[in-house]
Amino acid sequence: MTRIRKVGVCGAGGTMGAGIALVSARGGFETVCYDLSEDGLARSRVEAGKFFAKSVERGRMSEEERGAALARMRDTSDLDALADCDLVIEAIFENLEAKKELFGKLNGICHDRTIFASNTSTLSITEIAGGSGRDDRVVGMHFCLPAQLMKLIEMSRGLNTSSETFEAAWAWTEAASQVPVETQDKPGFVLNALLVPFNNDVIRAIETGLCLPEDIDLAITSALGYKMGPCTLLDLIGLDTQARLGEAFHPITLDKRAAVPPLLRRMVAAGRLGRKSGCGLLTGIRPERASAAPSFGLTRSGDSRSFPDGDLFLAKAVADGDVTICLGGHYTPDPTKICVLVELDTECLGHHTGEVNDGAPSNAVGFARYRNGGDPPSNLVELARQASTTDEAIAGARAIFEVAGFDVVVCSDQPGRIVDRLVRPKYNDALRFLDEGLASAADMDKICCMGLGYSDGPIERVVRGGLVRHHDICHALHEMTGLAGYWPARAAVVEKSREGANR
Repeated sequence: MTRIRKVGVCGAGGTMGAGIALVSARGGFETVCYDLSEDGLARSRVEAGKFFAKSVERGRMSEEERGAALARMRDTSDLDALADCDLVIEAIFENLEAKKELFGKLNGICHDRTIFASNTSTLSITEIAGGSGRDDRVVGMHFCLPAQLMKLIEMSRGLNTSSETFEAAWAWTEAASQVPVETQDKPGFVLNALLVPFNNDVIRAIETGLCLPEDIDLAITSALGYKMGPCTLLDLIGLDTQARLGEAFHPITLDKRAAVPPLLRRMVAAGRLGRKSGCGLLTGIRPERASAAPSFGLTRSGDSRSFPDGDLFLAKAVADGDVTICLGGHYTPDPTKICVLVELDTECLGHHTGEVNDGAPSNAVGFARYRNGGDPPSNLVELARQASTTDEAIAGARAIFEVAGFDVVVCSDQPGRIVDRLVRPKYNDALRFLDEGLASAADMDKICCMGLGYSDGPIERVVRGGLVRHHDICHALHEMTGLAGYWPARAAVVEKSREGANR
């Protein structure tokens, strides 16, 4: 049960505020939608009508419930209209002074028992509460985008937030049919503390010429089971939003991965903001899937992580194929073949072919079927090419795996290829947050699964894949790149030392 009956939403003319207002009204609460922009409120009201109409079409509410929910929503550009609200949720832009100023004004308008909640994604609840005049009644309530579809809410206490306030806000989220998870009042809480640097890593990978954005999305969704690729997500939320998040997050954390990448700044300056502008990261380039493939033979020098004994793919090999696939991490040049495929682990293709050549075309192609530790291999095959690798060699390699039913991506011969390059720093962050008590392992995984659509959480995945394996991958990446994000987290270092002691 909740004593809250009337809810005010500040910033209801924006995407997030409009979604929060829908959650409130759908949950049965009288909802005052406040925004300085009357045009923004008008757009939100039209979208609210469409959203509830679709809910009726899909059988999620009746026509009567739709009408009642819309009737509970009232638009206003007068802050005084929030005077008798029991809960006011702000969802204005990420600026500490603006949020403090808003709560300061509301403190003089609302009655004493009104709870103030901030939907901030990066700023400190304690600092925001400092300008409210009632810091014991301020709480963090970070909704996920789009709020009307995503059930998760990250709940955070400021240093002075009273237990009564936190419990009342928690009860309201449950009454509104949302799922609250408690996190600490630290920059980015859990969701954005993991997501903002990860998204920046994605943009930097594109900037370095690692691969096409479409290949990043396919690699991440295929290998990890994410519902949406990171480039699609960035284009959806807006590259300008990602830039603002970085600008707010980096000065607080001093994490270099949170700093706004140069490519992101250029794209925002050029008006390439994603879906809202009609042009973003995604290029629309995606080769047609191959329908025929050359024959291939196998050579072995050890166990294969990509194709363990008994894998059905191995049965397709012939004695003398047009392509040679070298399993187990060895390379024997053969210029008579369309391509020679070299299975990679943590090393680059250059480890086998050499980094310096005479510029002659090469038919060597690195490959790895992504696998999380001892889990069964995924359906993703990453192809790594050097500057001298021919297009013919890549086409032959791609055809072999695509005709066999695999998802295939192509990247330059850089450490970690696509998936490990991007996810290993995030796993390190998650393990570090666990050490810091930011959230429990179960809650951290729940936040990622519910808030981001992950098939499993980062703690579950890195532990299941093996902390020693994580250590070894990160150590190799750090040795090759020198980047701090790859330095193995404490838990992985401990497990690696235990392995050595038990030998």
